[in-house]
Amino acid sequence: MIAYLTGKILDHTIDRIIIDVQGVGYEVYVPVGTQGRLEEKEDGTVSVHIFTSVREDAIQLYGFGTRDEKKIFERVTSVSGVGPKLGLAILSSLEPKELFVAVETNDIASLTKVSGIGKKTAQRLILELKSKFDGFALDAISPSDGAGGALIEDLRSALANLGYGNNTIDEVAGQLAGRADDFDTIDDMLREAFKLLR
Repeated sequence: MIAYLTGKILDHTIDRIIIDVQGVGYEVYVPVGTQGRLEEKEDGTVSVHIFTSVREDAIQLYGFGTRDEKKIFERVTSVSGVGPKLGLAILSSLEPKELFVAVETNDIASLTKVSGIGKKTAQRLILELKSKFDGFALDAISPSDGAGGALIEDLRSALANLGYGNNTIDEVAGQLAGRADDFDTIDDMLREAFKLLR
């Protein structure tokens, strides 16, 4: 399964990008606005977290700017009757925090604003997602923006490389996300993370 791609964007529409990875073009469906949020490296490449959907008649790739956004997509599409395209529509219409709040407050009206979601589907989403969202830190799943957001992503990668588990990484990133702009370098943020890990 493809889980991650790094390459140059050859073409894009509002909900799709074609990413060139060493001469192979991958068509990737993305939430609206993702292409503008992807951080371009000095060599012109971007990195995308991938969810691979395999059906009898098609293999489709769905891409996300952060690991947490992909996790939310996986939880949303694990709800009965919600497939990848509807999951993408949800993430295109609602920011992660908005989705969390809608689920926690039983806000059916916000969910039914998403194209393809009726009242029954909204009720099912609320019922099933409450338990699936347990353990997520709201600050950790907000979209990355600016230098602080980039540092949080670097922190996650560094902690993963050091062998820390996803739950630990989510907890530490959640605690530091609100203060991300206070740090000048990843080293500064890592030092603070190690204090929290003691």
